[in-house]
Amino acid sequence: MKKILLEAPILTNSGYGEHARLVFRSIQNLAPGYDIYINPLRWGSTSWSSDVTLERSLIDACILKNARYNKISSGEPAYDIQIHVGIPNEFSKKAPYSICVTAGIETDRVSSEWIIKTTPFSKQGKIDKLIVPSMHSKQSFESTKYTAETANGKTIDLKLDCPIEVVPYPVKTFEAIDLEKLSLDTEFNFLTVSMWGIRKNMENTIKWFVDEFRNDAGVGLIIKTNLSKNSVIDRIETIKKIESILSQAGNRKCKIHLLHGYMSPKELHALYKHPKVKAYLSATHGEGYGLPIFEAAYSGLPVVATDWSAHLDFLSAPIRDKKTGNKKIKKVFARVDYTMKQIQKEAVWENILIESSRWAFPKENSFKQQIRKVYKQYGFYKKRAQTLKQHLLVTHDEQKVYDQMAMALLSECGLKQESLKVHNEWSEQTSRIEKL
Repeated sequence: MKKILLEAPILTNSGYGEHARLVFRSIQNLAPGYDIYINPLRWGSTSWSSDVTLERSLIDACILKNARYNKISSGEPAYDIQIHVGIPNEFSKKAPYSICVTAGIETDRVSSEWIIKTTPFSKQGKIDKLIVPSMHSKQSFESTKYTAETANGKTIDLKLDCPIEVVPYPVKTFEAIDLEKLSLDTEFNFLTVSMWGIRKNMENTIKWFVDEFRNDAGVGLIIKTNLSKNSVIDRIETIKKIESILSQAGNRKCKIHLLHGYMSPKELHALYKHPKVKAYLSATHGEGYGLPIFEAAYSGLPVVATDWSAHLDFLSAPIRDKKTGNKKIKKVFARVDYTMKQIQKEAVWENILIESSRWAFPKENSFKQQIRKVYKQYGFYKKRAQTLKQHLLVTHDEQKVYDQMAMALLSECGLKQESLKVHNEWSEQTSRIEKL
């Protein structure tokens, strides 16, 4: 039986935590050939999940098994396959065949440290394969090139030197629940979900929204955010940031609603489907995937977003041409115009977001125009959103994506397509158990 080391922030409430759980679901119970060991990593200051589920018990068992294996091993534990979920510069080879599953980058190029990890020049060992969730991330890796000097003075070109494959996130389904504590005094609400950070452009999102709907008492913006954790102190500091922005914005009739603290996946999906939540908006500079935007899209919400980066992968659908009657793939979201500029100095992150990289800067007037259009022409945008939803339910079907991820991870290691039947049966069993 082949031993798989999955090292990932699998217990965290983060995008990489969700990515790690996607990997786990894809490979769990691919018997008889694979045995999973988990090393749970941290992801920054992100809090850890306390959910009590069947999946969590399976993950905990794999973590305990790995701890015992490390304890009884003389020297380095012998794994056959390593799956590292996270950023490439944190990768260190621990198995003959190593895969890095990463969200990639939100900018137009990746760090030289990331490229080196895919080459024989890596001191920590070479990544054998990269898996990313979007074409944007793939293209950023493939288009990045550096010139470097070797120890003997020769100049070489550094570029991606391993296979790279795209596997997206899947659509998830949840039983309907009521958000009893969510009391909204505005009938038409936009929603945005993200951790507060420069990349998400939250300050401008709030400023521009207030400026556009200043005199509209029935319009609100729901902000689901936090600075780093879900603590009381974090909530106080988040409120201070929002109040500082609003104090400078002047008088207004529109409303700002803050949601702070942990929400379960069921609660979050109920938020997307709340009758008073009408649309999703984002003034993001860039996304490696854009999971909240994706969740809003497959929940049937009209989306307003910057017209650049990874979320473009899933915001298009087949639309019938009025003249020809034929269907063509078209963007079906409210597109915010932008300019490409070098990232802000305060956004530079050593070996991750590099100073020479660029991302999108959404235009204020375009953002305001698009949120106003969605508000005024809601029927049109809602119809487009429903078309997109039905499209995503097929293209990003949960089991289809799990199978795609499993094959991307393990096809070079002997996994055959027919082995996925075992996985499918296990998934169906798990689904039935969780509904009891």
